[in-house]
Amino acid sequence: MDKSQQEFHQHVLLLRSGDKQSTDSFVSKYEPFIRRSLRLRIQRASLQAAADSVDICQSVLGSFLLRLTAGEYDLQSEMDLRRLLTSIANKKFLMFHRRELAAKRDRSQTHPLGSVPEVEGRRLDDPSFRLQQHELALEVAKRFSEDERELFHRRRNGEAWTEIGQSLQIDPAVLRKRLSRAVKRVAIELGFETAEEGTEEGRLPSPGDTPE
Repeated sequence: MDKSQQEFHQHVLLLRSGDKQSTDSFVSKYEPFIRRSLRLRIQRASLQAAADSVDICQSVLGSFLLRLTAGEYDLQSEMDLRRLLTSIANKKFLMFHRRELAAKRDRSQTHPLGSVPEVEGRRLDDPSFRLQQHELALEVAKRFSEDERELFHRRRNGEAWTEIGQSLQIDPAVLRKRLSRAVKRVAIELGFETAEEGTEEGRLPSPGDTPE
């Protein structure tokens, strides 16, 4: 493992632990990346009247950090991270788009993305948003049952599912599904995901999975 990989793995471990400085650095670095990937798609779909890139970006970052903290992602490189964030953003955009089409929004009320100014106080560098992400693990843990909370903390600390299964004498696949369902429930409660999105976000996409 070279120095850049070591630094990346250390950054991921700090993110998973809820380290404030690492969380702030992550949001600052990847917010522009996610929003760039969303802005053109939102503009082409004429969805600006209902949402902008900040709306979806907050959902992407919240969902990612929640599932990372729960130990659902095995990220080996920054390329893995960028591919995963793009995949989550695309899925959330498509879900929002389908919901808008189903609601038969009046497209005459939409505006080109470039003509609509950013809403004051809604940028992701807002301290309240950073604090929300920093305290995410605490808020999530409060919403779990005692058994779910144990699984959450053990995965957050990097313990493998095989080790957890052996200590609890329960099939690791059963435990993994149990925590995945709990994470999904909490993600919906916190507004990071919807019931319609399914649970596929817990899977790291392969190179061919992410649409252009």
